[in-house]
Amino acid sequence: METPSFVTYNVGMTSAMEQVFLQAYDDYADAIFRHLALRLGDREQGRDLMQETFLKAWEYVSKGKKVDNIRAFLYRVANNLLIDLCRRKKIRKEESLEDLHEQKGFDPPAEEDNSAEVRIDSEPIMKLLHAMEEPLRTVIVLRYIDGLPPSEIAEILKVSPNVVSVRIHRGMEKLRSLIPTS
Repeated sequence: METPSFVTYNVGMTSAMEQVFLQAYDDYADAIFRHLALRLGDREQGRDLMQETFLKAWEYVSKGKKVDNIRAFLYRVANNLLIDLCRRKKIRKEESLEDLHEQKGFDPPAEEDNSAEVRIDSEPIMKLLHAMEEPLRTVIVLRYIDGLPPSEIAEILKVSPNVVSVRIHRGMEKLRSLIPTS
């Protein structure tokens, strides 16, 4: 199934545009929220940015501007808002998960599937992800947590699919090097 596309509508087509946008919200709001909450380490701030993502997207399409791939567009808006927030607040990269939990009450987003095969202890993974440098962390989260294909990640980050593939490869190597051997 192809992702819905926003197209330029006439004034009389506003309700059709609203329907497409509402469907996009239903389809992608939870994924955008999880992505932002994970990247920020703060569920409430993630929820706020998710709402702002859809507000900015609505403002964009309501002006009659065309969006070909709504999912990639929403992730791009979310990432841009995340970058803006980090610049404004100068979030410390070294902040540990323990500090996040104590200071902000962070609890990683729960998985919908609670089967024994899927359940894992997420805290070590979160520590590993937060120990990675930013370009690698972003592609790993988008690829393996959000489940986006490299072509959409490339569209979101405005880089080539080859750059995304190299970053994924390097990110996985970095994760392997960070895993403690016992």
